[in-house]
Amino acid sequence: MKVAILIPAYDPDQQLLSLVRALIASVPKIIIVDDGSSPERAPIFDELRALDRVVVLSHAINMGKGAAIKTGVNYFLSSCPDYHGLVAVDADGQHSAPDALAIAAELGSHPDALVLGVRHFDRAVPLRSHLGNVITRKVTKIFFGLDISDTQTGLRGIPRVLVPMILTIPYNRYEFEMEMLLRCRRARVAIVEKPIRTIYLDKNVSSHFNPIKDSLRIYFVLFRYVLASLSTALIDYMAFFASYGWTREVLISTYTARLIALLYNYSILNKLVFRSTLGVWRTFPLYLTLVAISGFISVSIIAYLSRFTDNLLLTKMASELLLYLANFFIQKEIVFREETAG
Repeated sequence: MKVAILIPAYDPDQQLLSLVRALIASVPKIIIVDDGSSPERAPIFDELRALDRVVVLSHAINMGKGAAIKTGVNYFLSSCPDYHGLVAVDADGQHSAPDALAIAAELGSHPDALVLGVRHFDRAVPLRSHLGNVITRKVTKIFFGLDISDTQTGLRGIPRVLVPMILTIPYNRYEFEMEMLLRCRRARVAIVEKPIRTIYLDKNVSSHFNPIKDSLRIYFVLFRYVLASLSTALIDYMAFFASYGWTREVLISTYTARLIALLYNYSILNKLVFRSTLGVWRTFPLYLTLVAISGFISVSIIAYLSRFTDNLLLTKMASELLLYLANFFIQKEIVFREETAG
């Protein structure tokens, strides 16, 4: 297969030059995106531009790793029509040339799959990297059914069939890579793992990953559903009191608020949480059916639990928690389920 290498780079050091020189004899094209690096790094990029089969693209300002990948992907689509895919590689020395080439070879064996270069996490791995990966791995497995050993790996083999999808991802920083995994999961794209070396130079001090800020970005992708539910509850609350202030009728205000909240919740689930590409006529009837069934079940659970306790608040909370988790998985797997790619 004809595969290009894509390297997003922000303030790189000599590690990037060493990586490119090690790869250049084995790949037909290397695409490097300078993501708004400081002027002091200009000599590195000048050296890279002088190399054969190397293309350097530039951002005027730092826009984020996801944005840099999308810039390289856009160039790939428009300038490499006969290439079968690309391999994204980090510029900070965490990925070796042999491992990048191994991912390219694995992509040849799985031309329709996303290939991940996965690291082995042990005590030698810096604490922030170890904990971040363990927590994210558990969350993605429980909530999204993604059993991936290294969710944050930047070494990824991307077949051409998946490249257009990448350009539609709206995130531009580290959350971009998590969203890529979720998109593949929803589209039933196969994800193949290939073990690679675990390299952390000087305890990973060269990484531009901010443990707090960038982790929050990643978890925002994971917890969009929770945020959608909270905002829906707020909309329902506000709509009720606005309607009650106008009509002074509790029943009318309740149904008005629920209708507004229902339409809002469907819209935000469809466009922001699950990012469905299916039509409204396909998803909205299923959504309404789920709402009706879950409402009936909620009443039944509350009635049943009321036999054992007079605490209405407790029974309501237990009912809503059970239905909340069930609704999430039903919406993910049935209502907003994407068709299998390819």
